[in-house]
Amino acid sequence: MENKGMIYQLIGQAIGKIGAIGKEKRNAQQGFMYRGIDQVYNALNPVMAELGIFFCPEVIDQKREERVTKNGSVLTYTLLTIKFTAYAPDGSNVSMTVVGEGMDSGDKSSNKAMSVAMKYAMFQLFCIPTEEMKDPDADVYTDVLPRNTVPATVTVPATVNTSAMIPQPPRQNPNPMDGETPGAFISRRIAEMKAEIPGFNFMAARSELIKAEKVPDVPSATMNMEQARTLMDEVHAWYDGKKAS
Repeated sequence: MENKGMIYQLIGQAIGKIGAIGKEKRNAQQGFMYRGIDQVYNALNPVMAELGIFFCPEVIDQKREERVTKNGSVLTYTLLTIKFTAYAPDGSNVSMTVVGEGMDSGDKSSNKAMSVAMKYAMFQLFCIPTEEMKDPDADVYTDVLPRNTVPATVTVPATVNTSAMIPQPPRQNPNPMDGETPGAFISRRIAEMKAEIPGFNFMAARSELIKAEKVPDVPSATMNMEQARTLMDEVHAWYDGKKAS
């Protein structure tokens, strides 16, 4: 089929104008070089302005979960599926769907996922020359444990068979350890409950508590200690209620 829309011609022209984008930024944690989203924007902006191309992003799916690092910190992991539509001045357009993921200890995981998705969408649409496509970006978390894994900082007796354990209620109102942050406290309590309650699922319990408006829908990483203790007490009570029913 012949398509006479301007967008197809303009993308070809843009490919000829953009050129290569080198690795000019350095990751402070791992020491590798990478291409930042700002570099991509700076390279694309004048070309897109000249040709009259613009993009509209649409998040079509979002998945979020909390992950625990080896040192007990809680990170928010976000996976976004985003549809990008490129428009030309005559209204013709092309769409592409990409996936972006991001991890952050605060409230920036969605921002990171959107930036990564945009960056790689542009690389692929405009065939931007690069030396290699290995680009884990600026923030790398190499110490994240697999899901349902107890951090090494939490000791579970070797004689305990958690898969066959008779349900036991978690310790009531545990005190934070000296110097323990709210995030580390939540991580420790999650690990303790996993060892004591068969089939324990923190995210499922928290989701139900949020729906019931018993706990606020805020990231664990931003909670103070009082909020953290309230959250874990409510999770404990939720599992007590499930046993009673």
